[in-house]
Amino acid sequence: MTGNELLETLSTNIKIYRKEKSWTQEKLAEEADMSVQAINFFEGKRRWPGEDSLSKIASALDVEVYQLFIPHGKTPVVIEETPENEKIRMQITENVLEAIEHNLEKTLEKLRKENLY
Repeated sequence: MTGNELLETLSTNIKIYRKEKSWTQEKLAEEADMSVQAINFFEGKRRWPGEDSLSKIASALDVEVYQLFIPHGKTPVVIEETPENEKIRMQITENVLEAIEHNLEKTLEKLRKENLY
């Protein structure tokens, strides 16, 4: 999955999970203790959320961070609550966040080379 596809999936999933709760962007922002502008940027694919923002959004939507990156319509992943699975869940989350950070760094480097940042 490319960085753009990952961002598209994240954006789509935030919208879907938010709408499943019948929440507006304002309500999600309130529940996640974030600004409405931040939620709008993430849903509009104009900005990548940081680790803290991802955690807040996932918590507010009552999903795991990794679920925000699974293309919607795929078979839902259900993980049994065991200590071993919790370790695996944390590793998956760390891997996803590292991939996001890597893609952001590449994008910023490209923007710097083009003197746009």
